[in-house]
Amino acid sequence: MNEHTVYFKGLVTILACTGLFVLLAIPLILRKVPRNGLYGFRTPKTLRNDEIWYEANSFFGWGMVFASVVSAIAINVLYSLPELTPEQFLKSSLVALVGPLVITIILTFIRIRNLN
Repeated sequence: MNEHTVYFKGLVTILACTGLFVLLAIPLILRKVPRNGLYGFRTPKTLRNDEIWYEANSFFGWGMVFASVVSAIAINVLYSLPELTPEQFLKSSLVALVGPLVITIILTFIRIRNLN
């Protein structure tokens, strides 16, 4: 397998994931997703109260958009680094995708804790 193919596939995969995250975030930002057990930022507190549900999910949606932009920039930077081996590139790409999302999740939990 050509190493450049690995880099390009990693780039396309991460960019596709970030695009999907943005698409999933839009209804949350627009407060179009009612409380449910499948889609949204579900915690006992958000599932008990519509106001908290919409506020938390809008916040999370914006966080997902921001995290996706950060991830897309990071993967493009990683793609431009010729010294990374395919294994290093793929591991770094996963960190670039998951890291900002984990931060968004943590910040959303903090936001929910502060909502009354």
